[in-house]
Amino acid sequence: MNRGHTTGLLSVLAFGVAALLVAGLSILDMFLPRPYDGVVLEADRADLAVRAVVAGSGAARAGIEPGDRIAGVAREVVRTPAEVERALQQHRIGETVTYLVERGGQLVEREVQLGPRRLGTALYLYACFSGFLFFFIGLYVLLSRPDAPAGSPGHVFFVLCTLFLLFLVCRLRPASYSWVDGVVLTTGTLSLLALPAAFLHFFLVFPRRLQLTLLPTDEGWRDSEPPLLRAAERFVNLSPHLFTILYLLPPVLYASTLAIGSILDLRVRLVSGAPLASWVLMGDYLVLGLLALLASLLRAREGPERRQIATVFFGTVVGVTPFLVLGVAFPSLFRIDRYLLLGVIPLIVVPLTFAYAIVRFQFFDIHVIVRRSLLYTLTTGVVAVTYAVGIAAFNLIFRDSSIGSSRFYPLILALVILALFDPLRRRLQEPVDRFFFREAYDARRAVEEFSEAMVREFSFERLDAMLTTRLSELMHLEWAALYRREGSAYVASRAAAPLPAELSDRLVLITELARHDAPARLAVLEPVKALDHESRTTLEAFSRAGARLLVPLRTREELHAVLVLGPKRSDEEYGRDDLQLIKTVANQGAVALETARLYREQARQLELAKELEIARRVQVALIPAELPVLPGWQVAARCVPARQVGGDFYDALVGPDEGTLALVVGDVSGKSVSGAMLMVAAREILHTAALGGARPEQIMQIANQRLYTPQPRLFVALAYLLLQPSGRVTYALAGQPAPLVRRLRDGRLEVIEGPAPVHRLPLGALKEGAWDLRELQLSPGDLLVLYSDGMTEAQNLAGEFFGEERLHSTLVGNDGQPAAIVEGLMSELREFVGDAEPYDDVTVVAVRWMGDA
Repeated sequence: MNRGHTTGLLSVLAFGVAALLVAGLSILDMFLPRPYDGVVLEADRADLAVRAVVAGSGAARAGIEPGDRIAGVAREVVRTPAEVERALQQHRIGETVTYLVERGGQLVEREVQLGPRRLGTALYLYACFSGFLFFFIGLYVLLSRPDAPAGSPGHVFFVLCTLFLLFLVCRLRPASYSWVDGVVLTTGTLSLLALPAAFLHFFLVFPRRLQLTLLPTDEGWRDSEPPLLRAAERFVNLSPHLFTILYLLPPVLYASTLAIGSILDLRVRLVSGAPLASWVLMGDYLVLGLLALLASLLRAREGPERRQIATVFFGTVVGVTPFLVLGVAFPSLFRIDRYLLLGVIPLIVVPLTFAYAIVRFQFFDIHVIVRRSLLYTLTTGVVAVTYAVGIAAFNLIFRDSSIGSSRFYPLILALVILALFDPLRRRLQEPVDRFFFREAYDARRAVEEFSEAMVREFSFERLDAMLTTRLSELMHLEWAALYRREGSAYVASRAAAPLPAELSDRLVLITELARHDAPARLAVLEPVKALDHESRTTLEAFSRAGARLLVPLRTREELHAVLVLGPKRSDEEYGRDDLQLIKTVANQGAVALETARLYREQARQLELAKELEIARRVQVALIPAELPVLPGWQVAARCVPARQVGGDFYDALVGPDEGTLALVVGDVSGKSVSGAMLMVAAREILHTAALGGARPEQIMQIANQRLYTPQPRLFVALAYLLLQPSGRVTYALAGQPAPLVRRLRDGRLEVIEGPAPVHRLPLGALKEGAWDLRELQLSPGDLLVLYSDGMTEAQNLAGEFFGEERLHSTLVGNDGQPAAIVEGLMSELREFVGDAEPYDDVTVVAVRWMGDA
């Protein structure tokens, strides 16, 4: 606390202590044992005019009436209350004293028996209780915010409450003869002059200084605005001297009214110690204060602030309006103040409303801890008393009846009590929670609704926002960060420095959190620092950021995320109820994250299935139903797509020379739709080049250049086979297996790879490349087979590969037309694979040279 704040606090405390001493002096003086005649004087007149007579007192029995004027006491002429007090002090309680009373211009004597002083009526004692209630609530607010600067709402509120104390205790005190009476009544009159100014001052600065707009804010008006109004607006909104004027105006008006009356020799009628003009000004101040409070309510933000101001507005209107009518309007209009005390009765609603706002809404940012156990015990006590009264009533009602005399009556009554006691107590606990713990109650209800909404959410992004932004709003946290598992790390999408961006799943901290079922404070995780340097660094970063809790979001043994919670905006520690709410949110959040992950995986699988179906359709559409055949040649082909589309295809191209035909077998890189699109591109490139009359080597070069892309790297494994009418075959291999030839003359199987070509890299693998062309002369009846690697790499359930040896033996043992050869290979492959799921496509093309047509 700085020096300026300390000085301001001590100043208002000194004022409060002085006011408390004056109020205590007033009450003490009233209860001192002194002889008293029962006369209540007019407080606003200098002469000894009788305002009222206490019923049953000596003055009442002697016949003294309101309106009389006391001229003498005990054979002495008296002119002031002090002279009457000195005269009475010479006598004892019970003695009879002669009074000289002026009534209607006549002097009469009355014998008055002195009794004990009883000035404190029940209504006045109620006013004193209300005044002290005001004072101690204001004192509690002041001491709860000792660091508040001078002129803050808390300081002004304390001054306002202290003035209410002086007004209720000192100004409403019945006038008597004591010297204390003059001091107390004068203090009460001064408080009455300052009270409306403090009332208006408080509501102009609560919850923040009210900004009044006297001129429009649009640009068109600004050029022609009256400078006087603009200056007045700046003064009202910015100048600290506004409040000085508010406090000076009532005493200046009071003094000037009395001075003018004295100078002009006019009798100024005082109502409760103040001229009529002062009462009018007081009413204006109170009405302006209520209007300022209403303006703050209309401008308040939705949420706790609006509820605070609405509660205070309601209580202030209920408490102050009767006082305005009976205590201000009546004295101003009818010049009577006999109903002033009645207008004071509802004023107690004002301090009670402020106390309620402090407990329920943390008014003035004051957090009052009311223990639930105490309130629940009181609730149980109330219920018990209610049942006791009910039992007594039942016993009284049925005492003389047959029911009451029955021996089963106590048993039945006990069973009824047991059946009704606990439900009634539980029903009472909910309104108690709503009344005293409204913020916690609302937060719990909101978090419960929030948890229910969270389990219906399937988006990771929205779940992240709910567990960070929304949870921070509900629990009034400074910040929250969620580290969600992605691969081998826990990544935060909303973590600001100095929080780490991600947490490795190898951290000892993560292993420890995976074993926790509840939120963990950083102090509980301190031993982890000694086990792992990275965990130590992470915990220190959390500590620097102000983290208070690490909350594991886990289901069974799987940790889905870690929720890091910062401090509360109120700087309070997390309580038991907070931890229970957070644990509920964590459990629901873990379920929601797991559901979202499963939903995303299912969505991906469905999407992949759709893509695979599209790719399969593209692949089927690209494979020709029938291949063209040259004279003297027989051709058969088959392509069996796997569930995971591999991108195999075969096709026929126009040969470079008349009477020639080219066959290609391709296998594109990539799966699903991307592989299908590459298949379309490769087929179009090959057809375009062939239709343009390109030679085989040119087709390979063109296709390589067109398919090459640095990123992503795409390529096509291709076998090119050019059939000529003479039985000669020209072939080129780019990443495909070498063709097989079975000779008719001896049934021998040859792998016709021959001398190794320069390279056999797939098309598009490198930017520049060259592919050797090989030629082969077939004899009539020779069979040539092209196949993809899906044939030899097919596996059975035991994990064995079909392999080249099995392929060769199948070809050697199978003679016939190309179509029969292809079907035989596929049948042998299906038998070998069995129920195993094929991973890659299988493509086989068989051609046989039958000789010249």
